[in-house]
Amino acid sequence: MAPTIADLIERNKATLAEHTPIPTFGEIQAANGPLPTTLIVTCMDPRCIPERYFNLGVGQVVVHRNAGGNVRHALRDIGIVEELFHVAELAIVHHTDCGTLAFTEDQVRGGVKARVAREHWADVDRITFGANADLVGSVKGDVAWVRAHPLISDRLKQGCQGFVFDIKTGEIEKVDV
Repeated sequence: MAPTIADLIERNKATLAEHTPIPTFGEIQAANGPLPTTLIVTCMDPRCIPERYFNLGVGQVVVHRNAGGNVRHALRDIGIVEELFHVAELAIVHHTDCGTLAFTEDQVRGGVKARVAREHWADVDRITFGANADLVGSVKGDVAWVRAHPLISDRLKQGCQGFVFDIKTGEIEKVDV
């Protein structure tokens, strides 16, 4: 059974005895420690954890997760990490067996409209849910979008690369753009 929020709170309590305090950004800077220079935009699928498949430690990179790893939905956060951390690299990682391959925009839009009052349907119609019919094509499209976007720095545009994570083999494959 999947854990409930109450279960999560109890699990947190069980970790407190082993918790090591995490340094603040101010403490890292005061010690001349490195701040992350890489941003990963990837899927929120709980099976796909970039800290595991890239063998990362706490604070080594910034990770942004959303449905499908859609970079367009991460624009606000890209702006923030560019300003705070001056990130120089952006890894866009999509994965095999992604849920975004299993639905259409109309399917999700219809489901949401069935749950909300008609007065909100125009809002629903303005949402792009990120349905995806082509995994490699979506990575290429995301990289092209970053490289063309006027609000993203040239440094990050040049450092942008796309990848597909294979959930069966664990391999990361670079997508040529």
